[in-house]
Order: sequence, then structure tokens, then C-alpha cells
Amino acid sequence: MFRLLRSHPGWSFFIIATGAIATSEVLWSIYNSMCKWIQWRKAQVHEVLMFNELGFDCILEHRKYSKEGRMYHCQNVHCSQRNIERIIEHLSKAKYSIDLAMYSFSSIELACALKMALGRKVVIRLIVSRHWDTKVNSQLANLIRWGAQLRTQNSSYFMHHKFCVIDGQARVDHIWRQKKRKYGPETTYSVLINGSLNWTDGGIGANWENVHITSHAQMATEFQSEFDRMWKAFADKSSAK
Repeated sequence: MFRLLRSHPGWSFFIIATGAIATSEVLWSIYNSMCKWIQWRKAQVHEVLMFNELGFDCILEHRKYSKEGRMYHCQNVHCSQRNIERIIEHLSKAKYSIDLAMYSFSSIELACALKMALGRKVVIRLIVSRHWDTKVNSQLANLIRWGAQLRTQNSSYFMHHKFCVIDGQARVDHIWRQKKRKYGPETTYSVLINGSLNWTDGGIGANWENVHITSHAQMATEFQSEFDRMWKAFADKSSAK
């Protein structure tokens, strides 16, 4: 075999080149898979946030020290300000969509985070209880003015959900199809924010509440499916003033 290759250097070059190309393809595939796995691992999140009756004290002290240019070391294990910053951090990572079903919404900080997402061309859909009219809720009115879409239930029953799906896979696929792209979107990871907390100053600052944040794909899919079902069933209030 080796004698044959020595007598035909052209074949030797061809075999070596083919082997090198095949090896490089295998190494590139392994490298690419490792990069995707590392990216997936970094995107995984499973955390629980607790809110308690000390919330307003946390927020006031943080703001006081912030104005003075100092760092405040909060003694509250479940600091409301830190918790809100965690939620805002996840909202700031949205690439395509934020779907929010919230019984009551009036938090200025979270409204500002959604406004920034709208500025990044993230599509935001809101479902709130019809008991909270945009005429008396300035944050909802502002979000509509900034470009968010709003719907409420056609019933006297309560829409009592409190959850948010960031970049839900079905929603991202739908947005991508609307853009009529021939190729799929870049890799995205859905995040679900769910719990007892209404996104209001009272809920954040005074109540005993919980929030669960997870990147569990199946859970995010279930909540996305329910949001899409409600969105089709509820009235369009995007034009409300």
C-alpha cells in the first residue's frame, strides 16, 4: 500500500487532503456543538423571588443611597429592589416578543423596561383584566402609545393570570413567518416569569408574593399556548385612549 502511494504521489496528496478535510469537518462540528451547548447552559435559569412586607423600605433606601452615589447593602434577604432588577434583566434580554398576562399592572419601573424593549423592536402583547381601564391606568395608556398591543376579556369573570413569556418559541416562529424570511431565526431561549405577583407598586412593595423564573421549555410552551388562546378570544383594546 505504502509502495503504491510512493509510486503515485498524486494519489497520496489526494488521500491526505481528503483526510484533512474530513478531520476538519468533524472538529468543526464538535466545536460548533460545544458552543451551542455552552450557550444553552448559560441561558438556563431557574430561580424563585420572594417579596415581603419590607419591600417599600428596601426600595426607598436603595433610591436614597443611589441619589447620594452610594451602595446600599440591604438587610432584607428578599430585597424587592433586587427582585425587580432581576425581572428587568430578563425583560432586557428579549429579542423578539414579550407576552404579558397580568391582572393588574401599574409599576413604573417595569413599564419603563417594556418601553425599552419596544425601542428594540420587540413585539409586546398585554392581556389585563378589563377592570383596569386605560383611562385610569397611565402605565397601560403609555404602553399602548409606545406601541404595545392590549386586549381584555369579554366577560365579567376575572382574568387573574400573572405571567410573562419572553421569546416563546411558537410566538417567535410566527413573527419570523410574518417577516417572510426563508431561513429561521437565530437561536432563542424562552423564559417564563410566573407567580402570585401583580406588577404594581403595592404588590412589589407591601405584599407577601412569589415569582418563579424558568427557562424550562415545556413550561414556557404551555403558558405561551394559553396566552395565544386568550389573545384570539379576547377583544382588541389597542386603540383605547
